Amino acid sequence: MEAAWRDARIARIYEGTNEINRMLSVGMLIKKAMKGHVDLIGPAMKVQEELMSIPSFDTPDYSELLSEEKEMIAKLKKVFLMVAGAAVQKFGPDLEKHQQLLMAASNILIEIYMAESAILRTEKNAKRFGENKHQEQIAMSKLYLYNAVDIINKNAKEGIISFAEGDEQRMMLMGLKRFTKYTNQPNVIALRDAIAEKVKAENKYCF
Repeated sequence: MEAAWRDARIARIYEGTNEINRMLSVGMLIKKAMKGHVDLIGPAMKVQEELMSIPSFDTPDYSELLSEEKEMIAKLKKVFLMVAGAAVQKFGPDLEKHQQLLMAASNILIEIYMAESAILRTEKNAKRFGENKHQEQIAMSKLYLYNAVDIINKNAKEGIISFAEGDEQRMMLMGLKRFTKYTNQPNVIALRDAIAEKVKAENKYCF
């Protein structure tokens, strides 16, 4: 245990601190966008246009496995585009000086990546080996996404309030609420219980 802890700690040092890597992840994306190598502003403008439009009130079809979770991932990407795009438009190259805002955007980006990776991996395993054999993995992926939504909501709200005011701020906060809202809230306690029961039955960490 001591060796594992020591190795895990030193890895954070010789690979670069998490804080630096977080800022670099978004900083490099913004630099590429400023040079025209990546289109960040275009998709961000589409999200702004969507915020001005009337949302659909149709009832989605979530009969396919993890379909609502994949739709939520798509909406979380709009949160990142909304926050990062507006920040780039406001600060331009000077955005690098706003490290807390960069950190918030990086946290959003990281959580989206992790949640989407979990959902897609689970979907692949369920289709390959059968949904019944992966109920606990499905529960873990849904639970991770649920927690990621809260983290993204918190970071996005802090970022929006830090640089937007008046009508712009109100519109973006309404958009944040819209893009982080589940159609069907997951039963978090039931998900945790399903995972715990699996661990108890196996009498070991089995994931």
